[in-house]
Amino acid sequence: MLNEKLISLLKKNKKLISKSKIICIGDIILDHYINGKVERISPEAPVPILMIKNQKYEIGGVGNVAKNIAAIGAKPTLFSLSGNDQSSIIIKRLLKNIKDINNINVHIPNFKTPKKTRFIKDNKHLLRVDDESTDFKLINKYKLIILKKLENQIKKNDIIILSDYNKGLLDKDIIRKIINTSIKYNKMIIADPKKIDLSIYGNVNILTPNQKEMTDAANMKSLNEKSLIKFGKFIIKKYNVKNLLITRSEKGMLLINSDLIRKFKSNPRKVIDVTGAGDTVIALIGLMLALKFSVDESIEISNYAAGKVIGISGTASLSFADLVN
Repeated sequence: MLNEKLISLLKKNKKLISKSKIICIGDIILDHYINGKVERISPEAPVPILMIKNQKYEIGGVGNVAKNIAAIGAKPTLFSLSGNDQSSIIIKRLLKNIKDINNINVHIPNFKTPKKTRFIKDNKHLLRVDDESTDFKLINKYKLIILKKLENQIKKNDIIILSDYNKGLLDKDIIRKIINTSIKYNKMIIADPKKIDLSIYGNVNILTPNQKEMTDAANMKSLNEKSLIKFGKFIIKKYNVKNLLITRSEKGMLLINSDLIRKFKSNPRKVIDVTGAGDTVIALIGLMLALKFSVDESIEISNYAAGKVIGISGTASLSFADLVN
């Protein structure tokens, strides 16, 4: 559980949560869960037959970041793309049910919201099927519309969160311009990266790659802790990243900046579903920083929250009571 000091700080700042100004920019994803039971193997191939019991849709990607922030009691702005496809229509319907999210999207007719369908038996994933356009690219006409809308929104918010899932919105050009605009207006930027080239996220306040993303960026098959720290120090110095937070699943988190290296232990809980845990981390860090918590305090709270959501099936989020009780 959280220590008494952090619980006390959270309770003291509860009334300020709804006044926090946070914008979540990035790739929205439709998460589709199909739950069922398996009683036999198919006679056509050596695969299980899943008898469907129920199914549901959840908002994933940057939408899950915004949903996590709203669940605590804040009113974030969500900025993403939408199209004419069925997944975009379902996302819009889901967002209408969350009154505390200010939804701003740029409609692009040929854009298709990515959908991830997970087939599940007894909380265990049997298969995931992804439905998305892998060749979508923003043309200049829409880039100009996006950047104009974003500049107006960045002015209004204190914390800028970039949730990059590499699904179309956050290309190299857009990311650089968002970062430059945020710096221009003296805003704090947090980025959850997906690009292998981490230089694209240069000058952000907090960068939150996972261990695999760091390994890929280093062009290595694996990195031990010593090598991970060495490469992390190189990243913060080379690209002027203020804080590098590496998430490492059961090994917890590793914070590297110019002053310190700090390890955050994982919360030992039964892991049911890790879907969206990274969204919870970046959401809670952003919200805590908006409340003027320190970087260390913000990470500690986000680490605790992530430990709780991985014990819940599906794309989960926590309430304020879940944090302090």
